[in-house]
Amino acid sequence: MSVPAVLAQTFEFRYHGEPVPDGGTVTIFAEMNEFEELACETNPPLDPGNGLILSLLAGNTLQGNATIIIEENTLNPERVLWCMGGSCMNLGTETNKTKSFTFEQGRVLTQFDAINIRSEGVLLATLSATVGTETHSVIIKFVNGDVAVAGDVNGDGECTGSDVTALYNYILYNDSSAIVTGDQNGDGEITGSDVTAVYNIILGVE
Repeated sequence: MSVPAVLAQTFEFRYHGEPVPDGGTVTIFAEMNEFEELACETNPPLDPGNGLILSLLAGNTLQGNATIIIEENTLNPERVLWCMGGSCMNLGTETNKTKSFTFEQGRVLTQFDAINIRSEGVLLATLSATVGTETHSVIIKFVNGDVAVAGDVNGDGECTGSDVTALYNYILYNDSSAIVTGDQNGDGEITGSDVTAVYNIILGVE
């Protein structure tokens, strides 16, 4: 019996140089940009290539389409800009847009920004990219203010076993790739006591 061929993955999302699992969440906290505006930016101008990018894994220069869907926005930004693939568009109140892109030197900057944020809250968006029949997505979470979920170490908006795993990976292997808020007990360190704190939240223990 013949075994169906498995097609190799040709591109992926990367953040700070690390692969983002398909459907994973990238959390970005608001800070002042170069124009002294409170903003969340997937690719800050001072270090754009270290932000959220599409990285080509195989093949030659490829073209594709990307769609961004804004599911929640309580930040009240003056502008929501999406410049992926070249020209920028101000989304305004639009919540679903599609545009084309081309890989240049093996990558594409996502360049999705909330500019001049005027309220505490979150902006939650799903960015999907398609090349041929292959599609990958990432959830972008912009945060301004103290809206963190207790026990949410990796910034995905939930407190689950994956947060415990993130802490163990940091403590045992010095792997901080999944750490957004590791100090869960407020003692200024990331230790086994933070693992206990997260376990207690999961179990509902005060």
